[in-house]
Amino acid sequence: MTRARDAGLDVTRPTLLLATLTALAGCHSSSPASPTHDAGALDATPGDAIAANALDIAVTGCASFQVASGVESCSGPAPFTVRFSPVGAPDLTTFVWDFGDGSPESSEEAPAHTYTLPGPYDVSVKAGSASVGTIPAERPGLIVVLPIGAGGACDVEAQCATGLHCLCQSGAGCGPAFPRGICSLPCPAGFCGYQSVCATYSLPIGTVPDGGSADAGSPSSPICLADCSSGTCAPGFVCQNLHQGGPAASGWVRACLPAGAAGDIGASCREASGALDPTRCASGACSTIAANGFCTASCQSPLTCPSGTACARMAAGQLCVPTCTTDRPCSGDPSIACQAATAADAGVDGGFQIVTGDPSENYCAPAPQ
Repeated sequence: MTRARDAGLDVTRPTLLLATLTALAGCHSSSPASPTHDAGALDATPGDAIAANALDIAVTGCASFQVASGVESCSGPAPFTVRFSPVGAPDLTTFVWDFGDGSPESSEEAPAHTYTLPGPYDVSVKAGSASVGTIPAERPGLIVVLPIGAGGACDVEAQCATGLHCLCQSGAGCGPAFPRGICSLPCPAGFCGYQSVCATYSLPIGTVPDGGSADAGSPSSPICLADCSSGTCAPGFVCQNLHQGGPAASGWVRACLPAGAAGDIGASCREASGALDPTRCASGACSTIAANGFCTASCQSPLTCPSGTACARMAAGQLCVPTCTTDRPCSGDPSIACQAATAADAGVDGGFQIVTGDPSENYCAPAPQ
């Protein structure tokens, strides 16, 4: 059993330990030793000893790891940041790390490194001291960087999975809500694949990188986004209600958008200039029923409203309104209040009536005048 060098890491946590030991004492050639998944110092015993010519590699930050044909690999999505540390005799004082991706070598004892592009990478280190000379350790395929799926954040096209494009990447002019791009593609057939959905959302960008549709988010060419109907979104993204894309689609999907890219049902949609901006709404519709504008959608039959909202009959027509919740207290607009539906015989001037939905709930809707 070997003990990890204390390089400022929390060695009591599990790490992926990949070992190479020299074949003969005093020689600089190395051969692989049996790897273990735990380099924790708590496993060490007073009788443990580290040979002067032994050198292992430990890595932390893996999203997952696997063993194939006796070879362990640490994997995660691009861009993928991990930290390496040497495991060897305490008198090793110099280190030269090669991360296998063409980046400059590092002389830090426990360097952190970010891999930008998908693919497998070999990692090696040469450690030494005046007393033991130089000892190499190498692990082919130690790091596996995975491509980004539909709806994931990207910086360059090469990070996205096959067939996807990095839309709204830096410099595309998509605005401050897009500090990074989104891996996506048009889905005119309505199908996107595992953990993604076909959603109608007009990205603030004019063209798709492959020269396809003139508007990647138009109703005729919806895009693939990450599905959040049964989970949460990645950091920096929020789950929104969006119109389902595809031929004759009339329902709704839950998909992840960058925080601030668009508001859900009930959000304000008036610009600082005073103009109403439907692109500020995930639903694509901005109504005048509120002083600051009101993101909504028509629910005139056969159209429907998404989960968490109801179809209400008001003077402006049949529109989707959200329920009042702790997370949505209806406090962002002076003309909107949390209120119960009006009696069915009150008429359109008496408030709003629930056409479809739960009439016992309270909803964010225009306050009675």
